[in-house]
Amino acid sequence: MLRFRHIVIAAVLLALAAGCKPTEKGYRQAYDAAKAKREYVDPDADLLTGGHKLLDESATDWVALGSDTLQLRHLMISPEEGQSWPQAGPYRLAVAMMKMTTNSRSMLADLSRKGHLKPVVATDGKGQHFIIAGSATYPDSLRQVLATFRTDNPGFRHIGLSPEVPVVIVSK
Repeated sequence: MLRFRHIVIAAVLLALAAGCKPTEKGYRQAYDAAKAKREYVDPDADLLTGGHKLLDESATDWVALGSDTLQLRHLMISPEEGQSWPQAGPYRLAVAMMKMTTNSRSMLADLSRKGHLKPVVATDGKGQHFIIAGSATYPDSLRQVLATFRTDNPGFRHIGLSPEVPVVIVSK
């Protein structure tokens, strides 16, 4: 009797499994749905980005500093307690970004010992800590800051920044 039950259960499972086979039609429908989703163009999307359009806060702009082209991000950042900006100006050169305060302070101490610049740790209030090598009134003025940083720290890895190059942050 027990053997008969096992045979019946196995037959039912086999019948269910045979009915669940994916078909070419099913694959085609899934592919078409994914393709339509990928190719969908929001008619209002052009209102959010572009030179003469409204600026999307998360959009990435680019700025040329000599032979380098760096990301230009618009963020509200402020120096951590007990620190101040090295120079006046809304443009900041971020050379690394970390999520842990201890790591950012450790890197700050290491950079301060090595070079001529006096970097600071700035936070955006959302758990991101940026190592700021310098600031300036105009983005082009950061060219010297970048050159000095590279001279003092050859082969420096720009941790947390993608692509792995410094970022220019415009403080709002």
